[in-house]
Amino acid sequence: MILATAGHIDHGKTALVQALTGVNADRLPEEQRRGLTIDLGFAYTTLPGGTEIGFVDVPGHERFLPNMLAGVLSIDRVLLVVAADDGPRPQTLEHLDILELIGVAELTGVVTKVDRVERSRTAAVVAELGELLAAAGFAESPIFPVSSRSGEGVAALTRHLEESARIAQRKRAAAPASGLFRMPIDRAFTLPGIGLVVTGTVAAGSVRTGERLTISPRGIAVRVRGLHSQNRPAETVVAGERCAVNIAGSFPDGGEPGRGDWILAPERHAPVRRLDLRVRVSRYAEAPLRDGLPVHLHLGTADVVGRVALLAGRSLAPGEAGYVQIDFAEPIGALYGDRAVLRDHRARHTLAGGRVVDPFPPRRGRRLSARLAVLEAAAETNSMQALTRLLEVGGLVDLPHFALVRNLAPAELDALAEAGGFLRVGPAHAGIALTPDRLAALCAEIIAALAAYHAAHPDALGPTQPALLALLRPSAPEAALDGALSDLAASGRAVREGPVWRLPEHRPRLTPGDERLWQRVRPLLAVTNLRPPRVREMAAALALEPEAVERLLNRAERLGCVARVADNRFFLPETLGQLAEIARELAEGSAEGSFTAATFKDRSRVGRNLTIQILEYLDKMGATRRQGDVRILLRGSEMFG
Repeated sequence: MILATAGHIDHGKTALVQALTGVNADRLPEEQRRGLTIDLGFAYTTLPGGTEIGFVDVPGHERFLPNMLAGVLSIDRVLLVVAADDGPRPQTLEHLDILELIGVAELTGVVTKVDRVERSRTAAVVAELGELLAAAGFAESPIFPVSSRSGEGVAALTRHLEESARIAQRKRAAAPASGLFRMPIDRAFTLPGIGLVVTGTVAAGSVRTGERLTISPRGIAVRVRGLHSQNRPAETVVAGERCAVNIAGSFPDGGEPGRGDWILAPERHAPVRRLDLRVRVSRYAEAPLRDGLPVHLHLGTADVVGRVALLAGRSLAPGEAGYVQIDFAEPIGALYGDRAVLRDHRARHTLAGGRVVDPFPPRRGRRLSARLAVLEAAAETNSMQALTRLLEVGGLVDLPHFALVRNLAPAELDALAEAGGFLRVGPAHAGIALTPDRLAALCAEIIAALAAYHAAHPDALGPTQPALLALLRPSAPEAALDGALSDLAASGRAVREGPVWRLPEHRPRLTPGDERLWQRVRPLLAVTNLRPPRVREMAAALALEPEAVERLLNRAERLGCVARVADNRFFLPETLGQLAEIARELAEGSAEGSFTAATFKDRSRVGRNLTIQILEYLDKMGATRRQGDVRILLRGSEMFG
């Protein structure tokens, strides 16, 4: 279990940690010389019952509040420390205000230095602290009077921490680490013979020695050489633990990781410059939170400057909650649920705090009622409830995007999909959740688009699938449109002929003269070697002008009889189906699920130049997608059947 301290300067936070652990968390020479905590300190101990706990000791001086925020934003349990001889002071109130705004799960009050005052004074401070905690929503929080110097009360506090740690351990065992690995970095340093080490409190997921991770937001790939947790080597660390990660990677000059960065699973590297948050304005704010206000945003361990846009109204009064969008100049890492604190642009006052709702929000239409309804749905803490409400609002959810926003592991997303009362369409890696009503609406849009196309092009069989999807892309993601097309084909309301779609009642034909010529041309294209002749080669074989053959093939293409793969070469749909089947076999036969142009050339035996033309055509048709030097399969040969 990891705890953080909070409280006013010189109220005995570091001394309390030392009394509990035997470790002086002030690690910097200046801190030890001045007796003042400047930056985060860390200490670990094993309690008498065998439970291990760690402490993040934060500075209490207002000048170092950003360091305090870097220490508490990822931690759920905090000791709020108040000195008996001084009572609650300004930083006590500001720290408590921050803990209230970010929704810390468990807060314990500690009244220190009780050996310096009369018992009546201690009782008065305990009562005053109790009133402050109750007003901040922590009415059930216990308060322990202690003396770090004499040891009075330390045993009772230790027993409380031990019980809290046991409860936390049981909860963690009942709910295994979810999501992919994410950890905000609060320190980075180099050790002789070991190399670069970054530390932090794991926010989600788990990591093992040897895994590949990414430093975000800069996107630098690293490898985990070693892990330390609770001051000893570990093979695995999980959410809620404090750890040190020894990493190896290639960093540009001055580009080593540091406070403000994240170390995370590569799939969760998605830097953003805009966030939608639900925040509550501080009860102590001197003025409302106004639209357009420049602010400091603290998230994870980052401190970035941004500008607030209120999504409803022009201001939020102290104590009020609402949705805001913040734009900032430099990218940061953020996902749903990350805690955030807003301070004024001079970094002197806490303005508001809350959590990220959407890390990838639109800028246009951000104040529309429909958008606010989406945010209300997305703000649900439970992922299943959020998915259900988002479907109620929009009828459609991009499942991979939903998993990214909420940091769901693949197994967690699959469990949601299996439990949900919705349709799932599209390939597994790009699935879409749909309601029946939204699917019906998409089918109606496709039918209307096909009817409009037929009216505008009566001599054409219909649009190719990429052309049809381009017309409808503003309506829904491609996977959802694919699902609607499959539904239409299954019900006979739309017909696919090769790469072309049409309505059942629409059937243009070649003229009698073209039909006679087509009967001569088609056998020349029906080759067994997957390499149909060029236009001029067919013209020579038929003793015709190349222009006449090309005009026929152009008309035949509009009817879906052939496809122009290159300027001088046309393919029958069945030939393209055979080539797409080769792509499928190569992709499925590869451990990586991909294939290269060279392997395709070797299997198809069509030659290098034609291989490139065929693959580019398959890319254009959405059957394959190029990723660097390889291609992955998106659709099979059925799209040409």
